[in-house]
Amino acid sequence: MTNSQRRILIVDDEVLMVRTLSDILRMRGWDVTGVHAGEEAIEYLRTGADVDVVLMDVRMSGMTGVDALRVIREERPGLPVMLMTAYSTNELLEEAERQGAVRILSKPLAIGGLFEMLETITDPPRRVLVVDDNVAYLSTLAEILKTHGYVALRADTLSAALSLLAEKMPGVVLLDMRLDTVDPETSVLAIRRVDPSVALILYSGSEAALRETQETAAGRAAFATLKKPFAPESLLSLLEEVFNG
Repeated sequence: MTNSQRRILIVDDEVLMVRTLSDILRMRGWDVTGVHAGEEAIEYLRTGADVDVVLMDVRMSGMTGVDALRVIREERPGLPVMLMTAYSTNELLEEAERQGAVRILSKPLAIGGLFEMLETITDPPRRVLVVDDNVAYLSTLAEILKTHGYVALRADTLSAALSLLAEKMPGVVLLDMRLDTVDPETSVLAIRRVDPSVALILYSGSEAALRETQETAAGRAAFATLKKPFAPESLLSLLEEVFNG
């Protein structure tokens, strides 16, 4: 997909902000539509407009960006939405995460970072973040992924995983449930805070631990679980399902 084929909807009640972002993005080859209210964004999308990504302010007069995001999630569930805010309450931001905003950006926007995120969202490489404190097993999984055309990112601690998640925006996180001394719920919650939309695949060598986790919030948040050791084909099949839908 080339930049000239990419379409973005910008939503902000600051007219100058929409105009400035539109000019910058058009210079980079984007097809831009700008509106100035959440209600207008929803009306526009209901026309069946072909849009690759939405960039929307959180605080607007009338419908907030979070309220508009909720409607978009119901009506266009596969459409990526990035929110931006100069200030907002924790409650609003937490709701935005729950509704699946792919990113929440701070104003004033860092234009270079914005372009990088837009590139990743609209033409994402097949990135998989593997998180395991067993370095040998981590290397084995990474090599399997690379052999099959995936970009394998490695982390042996939760903090390293969160940094890579924020910087590289992988589509999948493959997480060892027995990561060091961190319990699965803590790890999953931390990952979800950084990227609510990432697909989580949890694995463990313990059948009992897998069953127990499947009944928790962490298990319900996971795309899938795997019993270790698992056949590479099982993992690759799940990854194909995530990336190819």
